[in-house]
Amino acid sequence: MMSSRSLKGANRIAGNLLVLVWDVLGLAVISACLLTAMATPALAYVDPSVMTYTIQALAAVAVALSAVLGVAFRRTRRVLMRLLHIDEDAGRVVEPAVSRIDPSGKPAADAAAREAMGAAGGQARGAGARRPEGLPWRRRLGLSLLASVLLVLTVLVVAPLELVAGSSDSLLFGVKQVWQVVVVAGLVIAAVSSLAISAIRGRVFDVVIAIAVALGVGAYVQVLFMNSNLPVADGNLVDWTQFASITGISLLVWAAIVVFLVALAVKRPRVGRAAAAALSAALIVVQVAGVVDIVSKAASEPESITITEKGLFDVSGEKNVVCFVLDMTDTADAKQAFADNPAMLDGLDGFTWYQNSVGSMIPTRYGIPSLLTGVRPKPGEDAADFLANMYTSSYFLNDVAAQGYTTGVYSDTAGWIDGWDGYLGERVENFESTSEVAKETLDWQGTLGILYQCALYRDMPWIAKPFFWFYTDQLNQGMVSSEGVSSPDTTPYAIDDPAYFQKLKESGLTVNGENASFRFIHLEGTHYPFIMDAEGNSVAESNDWESQMVGAFKIVRTYLGELKRLGLYDSTTVVITADHGTWYLTPDEINDVTTPIIFVKPAQSAEADSVPCQISQQPVSHYDLQATMLKGMGASQDVLDHYGEYNQAIEDRTDPADRLRYYLMTTSNGKLDTSWREFQISGDSQDFSNWHLDGNEWIITDEDAKRIWH
Repeated sequence: MMSSRSLKGANRIAGNLLVLVWDVLGLAVISACLLTAMATPALAYVDPSVMTYTIQALAAVAVALSAVLGVAFRRTRRVLMRLLHIDEDAGRVVEPAVSRIDPSGKPAADAAAREAMGAAGGQARGAGARRPEGLPWRRRLGLSLLASVLLVLTVLVVAPLELVAGSSDSLLFGVKQVWQVVVVAGLVIAAVSSLAISAIRGRVFDVVIAIAVALGVGAYVQVLFMNSNLPVADGNLVDWTQFASITGISLLVWAAIVVFLVALAVKRPRVGRAAAAALSAALIVVQVAGVVDIVSKAASEPESITITEKGLFDVSGEKNVVCFVLDMTDTADAKQAFADNPAMLDGLDGFTWYQNSVGSMIPTRYGIPSLLTGVRPKPGEDAADFLANMYTSSYFLNDVAAQGYTTGVYSDTAGWIDGWDGYLGERVENFESTSEVAKETLDWQGTLGILYQCALYRDMPWIAKPFFWFYTDQLNQGMVSSEGVSSPDTTPYAIDDPAYFQKLKESGLTVNGENASFRFIHLEGTHYPFIMDAEGNSVAESNDWESQMVGAFKIVRTYLGELKRLGLYDSTTVVITADHGTWYLTPDEINDVTTPIIFVKPAQSAEADSVPCQISQQPVSHYDLQATMLKGMGASQDVLDHYGEYNQAIEDRTDPADRLRYYLMTTSNGKLDTSWREFQISGDSQDFSNWHLDGNEWIITDEDAKRIWH
């Protein structure tokens, strides 16, 4: 057992640590105020002379606010130390007052000193005797367990599982594969935290319990009421200054919760403990029920399938068709990047760049299925019905198989639309049971790390969210082990261009035993976040989209170089496109062009493949690509006629300049998709005056949107 002196020392240390935490919090808040005086992304032009005075005024406000907060934190610190009975002067050696005494008076002075010391000791002993006994350890452990379980359950168990359950279609692994890792880790953390907190005694124990419960309640309230405008985690840089109001509100709510529970614990300890226990127990019961529901639903669902890297770096020795999809690579941006980097297209011999291009659907959750199916919604058709039948109503992959081609589809966003797993699973070679893949590749440490980051982003007050910001690809990359994976058959495909490029350089392409192969390879391309340089290397996030685009083309050129090395370049049809061009969320129609790149190289003679990349203004569409790829596979005209007016390969089309093409934009309320609106484009697609809404619109209900876009 610990001695009385040791316990007092432990409580004193804990109290001092609490004050230290308060000091650090004060420094962080004041620093945050000062940071508001620093530069933020400019969203509009402002005259420099006006901006100078504006900056000075903002800086003055920030400094003044920091000064006020500094005074407030100092005074609050004094109150906190008084409540915890912490004396900053304790332990200091203070010289006693010096006075001259007559030698003859020394015995009397010594006696007086001894009497004063004895009285002080008696008072100390008396005070010690009158001090009420603290809570026994078992009661402290019970309260610690409730508070710890509430905090851990709310932030480190419920949040990760809800995030995974709500994004299952875009993640490599679902609740069925990760719930045990999350729950076991949560139990361990809660147990360790409970034991650590239960070692504290006295007022400090009550304060620590109050803070733990306040954090759990704050996170619960944050998710329930204050996350409505949370930015989408799509990799785009967030201008956090746009959320100043909700940031202030959430900070005040959190502060109120913490101050109320801490004050109650200090002023009325018994009431504070009862309130902490009641709040914890109630929220634990509610959230445990939610966890059980999430896990039971996942367990009852049929086994999912995962797209793997099987066949990613091999090709047939006879016939091949390869389609590269460089995400969000826009024609206008590509023209600018090419003007700045003329070597960007070196090595694309035999290609034609069709700059008068039009996409099909936007964004990726519709663009990728559109490229894999070639189907369009009919006027008046219900949006939900179209999505439900998008894959199954398509001829494309069946036609590919009928030409004797084996198919590899490499995308971690092909599964946004219902029915994708059954349709692709029957027609694509690189699929495996998700649970089997998880046994081989799930990195539990990486999974916990990225899920905890996402959970803190969701659950913490707005002022802390920028520190935990993430994007979806990070989830997939964090879940997969980078070590010990021996077979591509059980390695899930995750979009990570620098990692893909490194593997391509290390392994190159190999020849498989198939007679003919079709490869559909979805890369990050020019989609934010911009984390790749022009050489294909991973770099820190920046705004340099142009270097990332140049790097994406370098990856493609390296792949083409491997085809040349194997002697397969001339016999291979290659398409380089994007799922969509640049885009942004809008509740209304777009106000500028958005067109994906389209490059095509047919299987052709060595002479034709020696000609540098040509540029064409022929009007083309995404919907022309299915016939283009099928023609490269040797499909007959009867097969191509499945695609109606899009029944010719791009290189065979001779359309007039005013060819009518169609593009479906997606409207959004900032949270969910609300509709598709159809544009007709006639003439140069880079001139927005040639874009006109034709009145066709498909409404997406909230229920459908939540189902198709988690």
